[in-house]
Amino acid sequence: MTNDPYRIDQRGAAAPERHGIGALRTALWTVLVISAAGNAATSTAGLPIAVSLAFGVVTVLCVAWLIADRFRRGRA
Repeated sequence: MTNDPYRIDQRGAAAPERHGIGALRTALWTVLVISAAGNAATSTAGLPIAVSLAFGVVTVLCVAWLIADRFRRGRA
């Protein structure tokens, strides 16, 4: 029965394309590690609070973006 209109056929279905998602996630993790290390270094070195605050804001934004991406993708 190849002409059955109610048959579910997986042969023609293609997986959704997600170009650049892996690269974006890798970049976010890299920036997260660098900004967290920068935040720790500037906090202990006694540099101006604005420098430490800038590293902290970047760290929080990376964490938020990674969490949002994880929830958007679901539990794959």
